[in-house]
Amino acid sequence: MTTKRMLTLVATIVMAAMPALAQPATKLAISYSATSDFLATFVAKDAGIFEKHGLDVTLSNLATTALGPPALQAGSLQIASISPPLLLLANDSGLDLVAVAAVGSLNAEHASSSFITRPGVTIAKAQDLVGLKVGRPGINSAIDMLLKKWLLDRNVAPDLVTLIETPFPQMGDRLKAGQLDAAVALEPIRSRIVASGAGTRSLDFISEVNPHIVAAIYGSTRDWATANLAAVREFRAALIEAMKFIPDNQAQTDAIQQKYLGAASAPVDLALDLKPSDFDLWIGIMKQLKLLQQPAPDATTLIVN
Repeated sequence: MTTKRMLTLVATIVMAAMPALAQPATKLAISYSATSDFLATFVAKDAGIFEKHGLDVTLSNLATTALGPPALQAGSLQIASISPPLLLLANDSGLDLVAVAAVGSLNAEHASSSFITRPGVTIAKAQDLVGLKVGRPGINSAIDMLLKKWLLDRNVAPDLVTLIETPFPQMGDRLKAGQLDAAVALEPIRSRIVASGAGTRSLDFISEVNPHIVAAIYGSTRDWATANLAAVREFRAALIEAMKFIPDNQAQTDAIQQKYLGAASAPVDLALDLKPSDFDLWIGIMKQLKLLQQPAPDATTLIVN
């Protein structure tokens, strides 16, 4: 063997034995909503789990999830906290968004949402809402659609109820001031309102619509998700690791949740699995509410794996 060939062979062996140079972390701008559904995201960020998966994540809390689709289109977010119906509405208007993961689900076994009523107001059935001022987080939000479907299914026209757009953090103050008779709150806002004495936990109407509903997801543009499948998969893997971290590190988890939400709360159903049937439920609801202008999409095309 010539000296030149021997030196080449030695260099090849040395290079193979050296650890691969660290790849630069993928920068991701991700939004969240101020509910406990996003606990795994908070933990993945603050416990360094995103970094372990090669992701440099910046989190931002949008005032409303309706800001997510335009932020994705503008590129100021790569992954946005949205809902299945919001994604469907965005695509119905001409965008091309896809779901990259579920966030959490609303389940009847330990419901994290319900009506909160101010003192002196009782809601036991749909007819009790007639003439009341009810706060919900936004027009055509998941909660707004579920509330309207629940009313329609019980022969109560939604326009007989005064529905007022109310961000979650303002619900307690508006109940206390008498500006609302009831509100639809999620954890940890619900527990905070009850603890303050501004309202009383009432009927869980969402479980009456369906005992299991995926109401929060992470979405992106199809173009970005397709071009960055590796980052999407590392993002999901980081959230799975965070969900495993939570039960074994409760004190640290509580501190992280306190930082982002200002309170700890009752457990919620954290889940990344998203099935076409989860979208099919929403497509049926939106057809009933006459919100889709275009033919209903094939739900299998809305999820990126």
